Amino acid sequence: MLYALGHPASFVVLVASYVFGVTLHGWVQALVSARLGDAQVRHNHRLRFNPRHHVDPFGALGALIGGLGWAVPVDLPGRRDRRRSWLVGLAGPLANIVLGVGLLLLFRFVVTSGTALAIAATWAHLGDTSFAGSTVPVSVTAGGALQHGIALSGDAAGIALLLAGLSQLYLGVFSLLPIPPLSGGRLLLALAPHSLGWQRARHYLVEQNIGIAVLIVLLVLPLGGRLLVLYLLDSLLAPLLRVLLGV
Repeated sequence: MLYALGHPASFVVLVASYVFGVTLHGWVQALVSARLGDAQVRHNHRLRFNPRHHVDPFGALGALIGGLGWAVPVDLPGRRDRRRSWLVGLAGPLANIVLGVGLLLLFRFVVTSGTALAIAATWAHLGDTSFAGSTVPVSVTAGGALQHGIALSGDAAGIALLLAGLSQLYLGVFSLLPIPPLSGGRLLLALAPHSLGWQRARHYLVEQNIGIAVLIVLLVLPLGGRLLVLYLLDSLLAPLLRVLLGV
């Protein structure tokens, strides 16, 4: 998101959306965990909808670099309570995805013309030759907008809504990647067997913070001018964006 400082208004939208999304992610996981009998989340103040209890410093660094990050993890019980592990682990990502889908559907039904709609069409039809010569002032991809921002012109409200929805959707799907400390990675390790190989994986990925190092690399490593993780998410989510945005 630091690259978006060239567009101060969209930078503010992206930061606000990220902080809200990560807080929602951690709060929903804590709420589900508490409802299933975990008293520790209350002692750690995780049931408060307060960013300082949910925003992870390294996750915030990842977001500043690559536009995506993660929340402070909520402990999972592991194989001794698989149901709670599944429910808590997936609650945060699903909350972000549902919010993102809702905001993008709202955009679809309230924005019927203008620059924001042209931008949405460019993202949804990435690679379509009919958009190859587009002069819309936006990064080539949706993921690029999370990193570099967009100039909020006369269609500021529509573009802000589009950015907020995109941020939540990408944050939720990113959180499902099987790399700790992301929710998907923590869920994978929580449900993995207690074999020597998995114990080593837990040691290096979690205790030695190798998982964080891998994520930071993914958020800074370019692929054809785009960040690797954003390239992967763009490829995965382009069909869904086309359906949600109706363009």
